Amino acid sequence: MRRVKDELTLDIFEVPEPITPLPGSGNYAAQVSELVGIVLKDCPVDRYEVAAQMSRYSGDDVSKHMLDAWSSPARSDHNIPFYRIPLLEEVCQSHAFTDWIVHLRGGRVAYGREALAAEYGKLSRVQERVNADLRKLKKLMGEEQ
Repeated sequence: MRRVKDELTLDIFEVPEPITPLPGSGNYAAQVSELVGIVLKDCPVDRYEVAAQMSRYSGDDVSKHMLDAWSSPARSDHNIPFYRIPLLEEVCQSHAFTDWIVHLRGGRVAYGREALAAEYGKLSRVQERVNADLRKLKKLMGEEQ
């Protein structure tokens, strides 16, 4: 029986690489609109509440109609301003834009405990290298254990 490769599960050993756009393929307006729509769809509150919270936190007026325009691929000339994305992610409890941008640039993002575990692993590797260097120095000094 032939095994089918799981395309949805990330390979933890695969090294991410930036996506190199071809000439004319770097206009992400439709993708940004679709991503706004996905973020709003997955949001625990409705668009009226998202608009109200964004208005409250930014001090500017953000309406439900603006959210509708930002999420419509047919209205890509009305994309969400870049400075609004962190606020949208905060209100909708999402990391979709952050993950998308980092993916385009060839990276991966870790949040919360995953970020701490990555930092712990990095420091553990540094500690192992330092310990190995200390053992080598002791050996050179004639103080083998």
